[in-house]
Amino acid sequence: MRYVLIAIDLIGLLLFTLYATQQLLSAAQRRLRPPEREDGVRLTFLIPALNEAQVIGATLANLRATVPGARLVVIDDASDDDTAAIVARVARQDPLVTLLRRQPPEARQNKGRAMNWAVRQLLRSSFFPDPAQDVLVVLDADGRVGADFPRQVRGAFADPNVMAAQGWMRFRQTGAPAGARGALGRTLLLQQDIEAFITGHIQRYRHRGGTASLTGNGQCMRASYVADQLARGVDPWPEVLLEDFASAVEIRLHDPAHRVAALTAHVSQQGLIEVPGFIRQRVRWTQGAMECLAYLPRLWRRPGPLVTRLDFSYFILGPWLNALLILSIASQGLRRMFGWEGLPLSPAAGLVLTVLPLLFQLNWAARYCLERRLPWTMVPVILLGLPVYSFVLLTSLPLAYFNHFTGRRGWYKSVRHDDSEPEAPEDTAQAAYAAQDPDLSFR
Repeated sequence: MRYVLIAIDLIGLLLFTLYATQQLLSAAQRRLRPPEREDGVRLTFLIPALNEAQVIGATLANLRATVPGARLVVIDDASDDDTAAIVARVARQDPLVTLLRRQPPEARQNKGRAMNWAVRQLLRSSFFPDPAQDVLVVLDADGRVGADFPRQVRGAFADPNVMAAQGWMRFRQTGAPAGARGALGRTLLLQQDIEAFITGHIQRYRHRGGTASLTGNGQCMRASYVADQLARGVDPWPEVLLEDFASAVEIRLHDPAHRVAALTAHVSQQGLIEVPGFIRQRVRWTQGAMECLAYLPRLWRRPGPLVTRLDFSYFILGPWLNALLILSIASQGLRRMFGWEGLPLSPAAGLVLTVLPLLFQLNWAARYCLERRLPWTMVPVILLGLPVYSFVLLTSLPLAYFNHFTGRRGWYKSVRHDDSEPEAPEDTAQAAYAAQDPDLSFR
């Protein structure tokens, strides 16, 4: 038993080392300054929609105001509400708005299938006269972009090797009730946005390695690449529960010269404010990462930057390795009860394992408050909310393992709320971010 426990503890230390390396790399990277262009590729927004009547009108209005010349394609996935009627009404007034409707039994299967189907329809109808000059932007039905987003997309795709790009996904702080009744919901919203804030910094070293990760809302793909994949019989959005991440892996596997760029332009969306829905979403994300395990051999057989292969492998293996980490933590009680010994650690090592994660979280909390121009009193509030958020995240892991090994594949559709008057213009946080360099303040 002792050797088993030592092996588990060694894996736990390896995980901690990888986590610390990722945190240090993310914190040390200089701020990205993506190129911007006023002209260049044409933008077509693909908006999958299932019962989105509460948000779709505001999203179309936001896109028309911020990206006046873009084509907007809404993929109605057999909605029961007025989603299709709202889009059809807008399309009658705006020739650049297109409504595509899916019908059962093909409808309501998953987001990736809806987008693959829609692009096939558009290619057959010659919607893209010159696919090399068109970029598809996937936007959730509650997504909003600022004026800097289209400029950064055009700047990124001026490089012919860039096949995809990802905006900086953020969460609007709306929807949670006021007072004590909404305290947990507001905590979830805040922590979701901080998590997305940290992910944006992680994207910096991914970008410099040539392959930023695609994280869903605000992902962009060159239409010629999508058409080429379909012609080869490969779905641009693979049949896994985390189709956005898998699509970035496919780009890297297709040609090592292809790049995925990270953008600093924000793409905001609603956050989840109820624990059951949040857990179901994270179960899908974790299970989707587990389904990507088959990519590992191909990632290491194909040439490519080492940082990309290590980063993608760390993400894919994360759910499997975390199971051993949880086992190590859960076994502590049995170790004390039966006197079992695992890997001996010095007091100094134990102190590092305890203090370093707290320093990482303090770093991100302080930088987040700086970016959002929040009072410094929010730093302890953020740190106190982290254990609650972490506990909710941990509860999703056993269910993800159960679903994976029992063959259950549930595609969770987030429930929206009406926020037609968002908390602030989409460019507000970006203006704060551009006005100062958070990196310089914390070096």
